[in-house]
Amino acid sequence: MSIQKIDYEFIHPELNYEAEPNFQPAIKVSVYFKKREGITSETFFHHWQTVHADLAVATEAFQHHILRYAQHHQTPEMKERARSLGEGVLDYDGCAQLWVRTWDDWMAFYSSKEYAAALSDDCNFFMQLPMTYMIGYENLIVGDASTAIGGKDGFRTQGQ
Repeated sequence: MSIQKIDYEFIHPELNYEAEPNFQPAIKVSVYFKKREGITSETFFHHWQTVHADLAVATEAFQHHILRYAQHHQTPEMKERARSLGEGVLDYDGCAQLWVRTWDDWMAFYSSKEYAAALSDDCNFFMQLPMTYMIGYENLIVGDASTAIGGKDGFRTQGQ
């Protein structure tokens, strides 16, 4: 496979064409979804960050296979701010981000009967189904790696 490169003088050698990417040692699973019609954004976000999170974290499948779990709340106010940029905006209200070491770990969690029993009714309460997935590896450029996954930190720019 041939990669097309432009003639470019790199400011940060950590990012040059020969540099190795800083892929974190985990698969990142991003799950996008919308709130169910008929409930308020406030109810959606509050339920997700409390009841739903508690149900998920309490399962053994979660405890054995998930390294990290974060919620990305896209409130109506933030959607409007994003629209003000004049660019496209993902039409989702939330994104759950989960990290696993291997695909087998993800499948063990995802297909767990315990997980399905604990969360399927709850999902129907506050979110529209189906969900949309994005799965891949995180290449950390700048910032701190998660201690939960043991990745290496990104490089530092001036002011950090």
